[in-house]
Amino acid sequence: MPIPLKPFYMIRHGQTEANAARVMAGHTDSPLTALGREQAAKARDIMKALNIKPAGVFHSHLSRARDTALILNEWIGAPIFEDPDLAEIHAGDFEGAPYEICGELMFNGWPEVPNGESPQAFFTRVKRGKSKAIAQYNDPVLIVCHGGVMRAFGALYGLPTPGKFKNAHLYEFHPATAQKTFPWDVYEYSVCEDSGEIIKSRSEIYDSAAAEIAL
Repeated sequence: MPIPLKPFYMIRHGQTEANAARVMAGHTDSPLTALGREQAAKARDIMKALNIKPAGVFHSHLSRARDTALILNEWIGAPIFEDPDLAEIHAGDFEGAPYEICGELMFNGWPEVPNGESPQAFFTRVKRGKSKAIAQYNDPVLIVCHGGVMRAFGALYGLPTPGKFKNAHLYEFHPATAQKTFPWDVYEYSVCEDSGEIIKSRSEIYDSAAAEIAL
């Protein structure tokens, strides 16, 4: 099933114990920290600025995504769905490894890891999970997932997307069919520290990756 060219929102979970310890979680169920819950609550407040409220909320089976989704849905109040296809890559022998050992490989490449999930298998299930979620409603949905899943979305279009996605940082995707490499315009939301104003701006992560392969 191809990914439907329809608007949607996507957000990474809040900070986890593994994030705080700077180790790779992968399929390991690492819970949110107090900061992670605070980040999710701030993202919930940012979502109040959206022009269109998500029609449904989709999250992976890992508690860090589920708990983030539940906090966000306190305001959204939409039907909520759990889908293991939206889970982080199984990192095999790198599960629990410090970033100093696995970071360069896991956040900037797609290695074949011993006893882990192959990149192609990961891409296939991410594509399946995203397609199911986006297709389910006419209005945009919210996908609550993981940094690797957000990188994989770029990889599905051949983009060398780096692991630069912040915890609980909201992204908005709009179809851009005129763009041959990556048919999406991507925006992100942040809060101005001085005024408290919610700012929507063009996200450079996917654009930079698309520009890299265009060289």
